[in-house]
Amino acid sequence: MRYSIMLQLATGITTILVATAALFAWIQSRSIPEEGALETIVNILQRISIFILAILALISLILIASPAVIIPPVNPLVPVTVYVVDSGLHSRLVLPDGDDGLIQYAYGDWRYFALNQQDLGSGFAALMIPTQGTLGRRKYENIAQLQQTIDANITILDFAVDKAKTTQLKKMLDQRFQQNITTQIFNPLNQMNFVQADLDYTLYHNSNHELVAWLKTLDCPVEGFVLLADFQLK
Repeated sequence: MRYSIMLQLATGITTILVATAALFAWIQSRSIPEEGALETIVNILQRISIFILAILALISLILIASPAVIIPPVNPLVPVTVYVVDSGLHSRLVLPDGDDGLIQYAYGDWRYFALNQQDLGSGFAALMIPTQGTLGRRKYENIAQLQQTIDANITILDFAVDKAKTTQLKKMLDQRFQQNITTQIFNPLNQMNFVQADLDYTLYHNSNHELVAWLKTLDCPVEGFVLLADFQLK
């Protein structure tokens, strides 16, 4: 609910800002003999605009800092455990694979994530302009092997979903992987196989937005503003 209120407030302030800008443009286009009065009005409108922009910036910071909340399904028919690996900036999804095995899926920027070209230029390009996306995957024998690869500052969230939903999502992701199998490379640093994805990587469609789409396939809606990986369970 608080996210909805914040978004409504931001929309309202944006409307006011646009109306103020329109009024400002109209006043400037008018021929007013009293230049002092015009200057006073212009100064007032400029201060209002700055104030509204500051509020918008504050609201944006609050939304970005607020965690996104994953809502697992209640009483799934055939429950199986899935995992969200949250590094604070990026996130990955781990699904069951066979009896005890697991398979991790991740989305990111091709150059930065798959090719390890993590220089300033590649990072800036990944944030500012649409770049080639990548889909990665890695298999684990069991949960213990997954945990051994996780650093202390990385969070693992686990929750139950319906087995049929995980099978459906895994099939879809594997099909996407196979469609671009000719571009497959292996990254020895993170031990993942990557292919080029059909979707571009952008600031507004990063690994966390892709994760949210995958979670919805598992009947797990996500509440809140999603940009950074700061997920919590409801």
